[in-house]
Amino acid sequence: MSERMNTDVLVVGGSIAGLVAAITAKEQDPGLDVTVVEKYSSGYSGKANRGAGIMLILGDHTPEEFAQFYLKHIGMYLNNQTTLLKYASMLNSGAEAIEKWSGKVDKDESGRFRSLKWASKIVGKKEDGRPIFDQNVPYPWTLVAIDLDYMREVRKYARKAGVRFVDRTGMVDLLTDGGKVAGIVGYDIDSGGQCVFGARAVVLACGNQCYRIMPMWSAARGEGVAAAFRAGAKFANCEFGSFYNWTNLDHFESDMGVEYALYNDKGENVGRPLIKEIHPDISADVVAEWYKQTVAGNGPLHYRMHENPLMPYLTSVLGSDAYHNRPYADRFWGYLFFNAFSQQTNDHVVPGLVGEFGGLWVDENMATTIPGLYAAGDLCVQGSRAWGATAQPGRHRGSGIGFATFSGRVAGPFAAGYAAGAQAPSLQDEQIEAIDRRVTAPLKSSGTMRPMEMVAEIQKVMQPLGNSLYRHEDRMNKALARVEELKALLPQLKADDPHHMFGVNECEATLLCAEMFFKASLERKGSLGWFLREDYPEPSKDGLQWITVQSKDGQVSVGKERVPLETYPFRP
Repeated sequence: MSERMNTDVLVVGGSIAGLVAAITAKEQDPGLDVTVVEKYSSGYSGKANRGAGIMLILGDHTPEEFAQFYLKHIGMYLNNQTTLLKYASMLNSGAEAIEKWSGKVDKDESGRFRSLKWASKIVGKKEDGRPIFDQNVPYPWTLVAIDLDYMREVRKYARKAGVRFVDRTGMVDLLTDGGKVAGIVGYDIDSGGQCVFGARAVVLACGNQCYRIMPMWSAARGEGVAAAFRAGAKFANCEFGSFYNWTNLDHFESDMGVEYALYNDKGENVGRPLIKEIHPDISADVVAEWYKQTVAGNGPLHYRMHENPLMPYLTSVLGSDAYHNRPYADRFWGYLFFNAFSQQTNDHVVPGLVGEFGGLWVDENMATTIPGLYAAGDLCVQGSRAWGATAQPGRHRGSGIGFATFSGRVAGPFAAGYAAGAQAPSLQDEQIEAIDRRVTAPLKSSGTMRPMEMVAEIQKVMQPLGNSLYRHEDRMNKALARVEELKALLPQLKADDPHHMFGVNECEATLLCAEMFFKASLERKGSLGWFLREDYPEPSKDGLQWITVQSKDGQVSVGKERVPLETYPFRP
C-alpha cells in the first residue's frame, strides 16, 4: 500500500537549486503548498556544500560585457543568448539572496561583499599579513566566497517560510496526466515503501550524472535525467557532459592549474604551449594532449606544482584564512587537503572524469517541454544552452552555485504561477503500478550481479579520454556497443534491500545517460569548444547547431536544431 500526498509545487532535490526554487515559489505565492522531496537530507545533500564555496557575480560589469566575452572565448556562440543575458543580469542579486537566506557570504570591514577575480596575481601584503591582489584581469566578472555550512541555514529559512520537507525519499519516475506533469513516484530509501506525490507543478532539481568516478561529484547519479527522458522531455547538448579534472591516482581529488606545469616523461612542458591567452578554467586541449602523449609512449605525465602560477592564488582562497573569512570551509578544506594530498607518493597526473551530464532542455523560464515541469541546477545546465560549447558548469569558477541559484530563482516563481492556475492532477493507477513493477523487479530477481559490479563496468566505458573527450567515431561506436551489452544485463541485477533497489535504478539511469552521450557525440561531426573529435578536428561546415535528444517509442532519438543567431543581439 503506497503513501499518498498532494501539494501545489513539488521540488525534487534539497540541495541549493531545490531550496532556492522552493523559497522563491513560496515567496511568489505564500498561499501555495510547497514541498521538497530529497533522497537523503535536504540542506546536506548534493554538491553545493562540497565545492570551493565561491560564487560568480558581475560586480561592476554589465550583462552585455559578460555575454560578449563569454560567447567569444568560452561558449563559441552555441549559446541561447536570451538565457545567458538573463543569467548575467541576475548574478549580483543571486549573491544578495544567498546572504539574505544564510548570512554566510564573506564581507569586508565596511559590510561589502569581499570579491576576488579569478587568476589575480599577488603583488604584496597588508600590515596584517593578508595578500594584496592585482585584480586587473580580463574577465568581466568576479567571485564572492560563501562559508560551506550555508546550506543548513538556507534550509532553516525555507522551513520558516512554510516549505515542507520529506527527506530520505528518492524519486524514481514522473507521473503525467494528458501530457502534463501530475507528480512523482518515490520510495523510502530505508523501508522501501512507495510514496506517491500529486502536484500541480514539479521542479526537478535532483542533480546530473557524474558516473561516480571523482569523489566530490559522486552524488550525481542521473535519476532525474532518466525520469524526465521516460516522461518524454527533450534534451540538448548532451555531448558536452564530459568534464574532466586533473587528479592523482593516490587520492582522486582535484588539482587546479595543472595545464601550466604539465610535463611528459621526456621533461617537455606539453601543457603551457596549448593554453590560450584568456584561460578561465581547465583547457580541454591540454587534457586531450595528455591522451596524445600517453598514446605516443611519452607517459606518465608529471605535474610540477611549484611552476603553477595559480598556486599563490589558490592557497589564498581555499583552506586558508589569508583572504576570506570562512571558518567552516577552512576546516573542511584543511582536513580534505591533508588527508588527500598527504597520501600522494608521486607527481603523476591523470584526467579523472567528472562528467556533469545535465542536458534537460529548458527555456529562459526554466520550463521543460512538458507542461508544468520545470528544472533547476545541474540537471539542466547544458539543456539551458546558456553555456554553449562547453562542459558544465560553464568552465569558469563559481558558476556552479551561480547557475543553481539563478535557475532556482527563475524556476520557483514560474512553477508557482503555473500551479496557481492549474487543475488538481489526476493520478493514474496504471502508471503507478507499472513504475512499481519496474523499480521493485530487482528485489524479486534471481540474478547474481550486484549494482556496484555494473557501476564498475560502466566506468570502464566512460572514464577513458579516447571515448569521452578526445573522441573518434570508431572508439565511440565500440563504447556504445558496450553500453548496449550492459543494458542487456540489467535484468540480471539483484537487489537485497531498498538501498540496492535504488542502486539498480541508478544503473539504469547511468546507462541511459551514457547512451544519450555517445549518440549525441556521434551526431556532432566537428570540433567546437570543449567538444573535440580526432576525426573531425575543425568546426562543422553546417553552421551552429544544437544536438537534441528525445524518447521515440522508448528509444533514444537524436536530432538537430539550428541556433537562431538572427534573433540574438551578438553574432560571430
